[in-house]
Amino acid sequence: MKEVARSRTKVATILVIVYEHIARNILARILRTKGHKVVTCSVGFDGIRKFKKGKGKFDLIMIDGHLPGIGGLDVAKKIKKISQKIPIILIKGWEKELDTKELKESGVDLIMSKPFFMDKTLELVENAI
Repeated sequence: MKEVARSRTKVATILVIVYEHIARNILARILRTKGHKVVTCSVGFDGIRKFKKGKGKFDLIMIDGHLPGIGGLDVAKKIKKISQKIPIILIKGWEKELDTKELKESGVDLIMSKPFFMDKTLELVENAI
């Protein structure tokens, strides 16, 4: 039964924009366990640049809500201006609730909370792609 489920999982190229080194590496490892190709960066402007350079090659973007410089919601907004179709998952930490209006305006499709749990993370990714 598990083999059938595995064969349906799409292998994706995922851009992960997370500032904290440890969190970024944990998330990348989780994604790579299912064969996903992962490109990482730690700041929003670098993520936008990598997305522009690889336009069309990414299947999913995962963005930390708290990034130095340009924030996660602003990164999402800029990426959605480049490509409306790309699904974006916003990663939120322990901060207060996010503003619904801001989320909608940014183009965020799904929200994921820290800490990362392997099963929940992979399920969310599968739903996004």
